[in-house]
Amino acid sequence: MRKRLIPWMLAAVLLAPLTAWAGPSQHTVSVTLNYDFTVDNGCSTTVTSGCVKQFNIYDITGGGTPVKLFSVSAPSGANTSMTGITGSSTLLTLKAGVHTFAATAQMADGTESSPNACTATATVAPGSPVSFSVTVQ
Repeated sequence: MRKRLIPWMLAAVLLAPLTAWAGPSQHTVSVTLNYDFTVDNGCSTTVTSGCVKQFNIYDITGGGTPVKLFSVSAPSGANTSMTGITGSSTLLTLKAGVHTFAATAQMADGTESSPNACTATATVAPGSPVSFSVTVQ
């Protein structure tokens, strides 16, 4: 009996660290923005310069260089204060823990507002195990 358990115990000891090597999990980030377009209007098919083209969403966790995650198009031709502008990312790899996210407005010429001017925090949950098995006797 003891000799049969040793290979299984050895396999368990060798395979246990593999779960610690699993990478960060995949997540979708969804945002809702409010923006006043009365000064800088949204771009449209007829207005293509001097206008807000999009909003860029960054991960600025840790204070280093902002990491661009995705963009949300500005509503075409917007010229009033708007609430409820929404967007979502594709699947992103994010480490578990508290993250600081930032939103910037980007003009058609590429100039952008400061990523430190509009921020929000959210907690990213750890990913699920890659596999799981149970034996019931």
